[in-house]
Amino acid sequence: MSIKKWALKKPISKKIAENLKNYPELTQKLLFYRGIKTIEEAEIYLNPNFERDVLDPFLFADMDKAVDRIIEAIHKKEKIIIFGDYDADGVPGAAILASFFERIGYSDFDVYIPDRHLEAYGLSEKSVKQFIADKIDLVITVDCGVTNNEDIALAKENGLDVIVTDHHLTGETLPDAVAIVDAKRIDDKYPFKSLAGSGVAFKLVCAILTRDRFNVPVGWEKWLLDLVAIATVSDMVPLVGENRVLTYFGLKVLRQTRRLGMIALLHELKIKPENVMEDDIGFMIGPRLNSAGRMSHASQAYFLLQTKDGIEAVTIAKHLEEKNKERKDSVDVILRGAEEKLLGKNLPPVIVVGSVDWSLGVLGLTSSRLVEKYNRPVFLWGKNGNGEIKGSCRSDGTVNLVELMKEAGGEDYFINFGGHIMAGGFSITEDKVGELAERINKAYEKIEKKDVAVSIEVDEQLSLDEVTWDNYYQVEKLGPFGIENTKPVFLLAGVDIFSAKTFGNGGIHLELAFKNSKGKVIPAIGFFVCPPSLVGENFDGQNGHHFPEVNLTAGQKVDILVNLEKSTFKNFPELRMRIVDIKKVHPVK
Repeated sequence: MSIKKWALKKPISKKIAENLKNYPELTQKLLFYRGIKTIEEAEIYLNPNFERDVLDPFLFADMDKAVDRIIEAIHKKEKIIIFGDYDADGVPGAAILASFFERIGYSDFDVYIPDRHLEAYGLSEKSVKQFIADKIDLVITVDCGVTNNEDIALAKENGLDVIVTDHHLTGETLPDAVAIVDAKRIDDKYPFKSLAGSGVAFKLVCAILTRDRFNVPVGWEKWLLDLVAIATVSDMVPLVGENRVLTYFGLKVLRQTRRLGMIALLHELKIKPENVMEDDIGFMIGPRLNSAGRMSHASQAYFLLQTKDGIEAVTIAKHLEEKNKERKDSVDVILRGAEEKLLGKNLPPVIVVGSVDWSLGVLGLTSSRLVEKYNRPVFLWGKNGNGEIKGSCRSDGTVNLVELMKEAGGEDYFINFGGHIMAGGFSITEDKVGELAERINKAYEKIEKKDVAVSIEVDEQLSLDEVTWDNYYQVEKLGPFGIENTKPVFLLAGVDIFSAKTFGNGGIHLELAFKNSKGKVIPAIGFFVCPPSLVGENFDGQNGHHFPEVNLTAGQKVDILVNLEKSTFKNFPELRMRIVDIKKVHPVK
């Protein structure tokens, strides 16, 4: 863990403090740091309203075309395929559309989720030919399709209509589909550009029901928001604007979930539905859904979300937990293999390594771990059962990965590629993999790069006596938290460590405890901040953690950055702190 700079945010101005005087002082500051300067903005932010804050779906380019074609297909009883991506965004999105068709009693549809290991990302020539052979009339993509120009052209040539719903960056030209619903289209006027793929699918359902209710009660569509929340948090899109609103209400639905699979999975994870938070999605639910596609087949995650059989729900939930454990083991194997390949070498600007033996399903996760360690973009690759090289990449923020792959050869080099600025995927033929590292690093030299400051902004300095439920509830009102709406970070300066210990999987997690002036013990938890120990749980406060130059022995003073959080792990609410960073005692600039 590299040493990071800490910086206290600038104080709130007197004028804005006066504007926000109806709120407690801490809330005023936290609102100000999120760009909120007026009482009107604050009320909207702190009190989401579905009808007021959710945008008109018909602002999307082509939404009207998509709706008209789907309603036509329903009335003509055409055969429809929902084609979902294989991750924790595409799978819930496919479930959203399937739930709609089931609710209106339409049975002439099926769901197709490709095999992550054997098929390309998105539509493929193979899948399109299969749909043509099966006499499918309409394909609706979810979380993919916007760059599948050739495959959609093949579909059109053979009388197969395709509607694309996606949220990824488009290519230079759009595919010739019946409709393309994607806010990242250059000509799209939808005001919010960062919906997850499942968010787009939800907007499509809302638009259809605006035109034709199909005898569905008004408001039924809100029961789909649990899936939107799962996807939005799991796909790590910015949790601001409409995403925050959809997730806010989606969490409310998830806490009352009627889905037998979700009830079974939460039971397996020892989470009470009424206590579900966005962190539970990000760290527990999302990884289990993703483990299906990574370690077996993503259809298992789909069946979990849609099953009406309680026994099947429990069986699938246990299967996903088992696959998640396999996923962790596979990440460790690839990390060790990558470290061996990098040992003794001068690291290039972009790390590009791979092995035909590496599990394709966890390359993205492992890439992220290597980005954290080496502070540079990472490309990892493996080989699927068809002899094709498939890979995942993650950025450190200095470059746009899609632009990097375009510069490295684009469609002339890759079989396919795509993704976001920070995360992407690709596939190439095996005979080209030998030049991948050279191509990527040459491309890196040519494209525009951004400076990435390794720093942590501190919202406020607190004393241990100010770590209170009242202050936690003020923080909680700003949630749900995620990308671009991060949890407030608080500085506790020069605090004495009361106790220190490690726990979990050989001691990889850290628990510190502090006492306030009244003698109340306040715990602080840090996950994955200690190296695993092979000699028991005897914590070495000097060397047994990843905080440079810090002594975490009981009695030592430290400066610590934390989030405030409520834990229900012990079956009762506990106010605790989540460790963000720790340093030796020194002034913060």
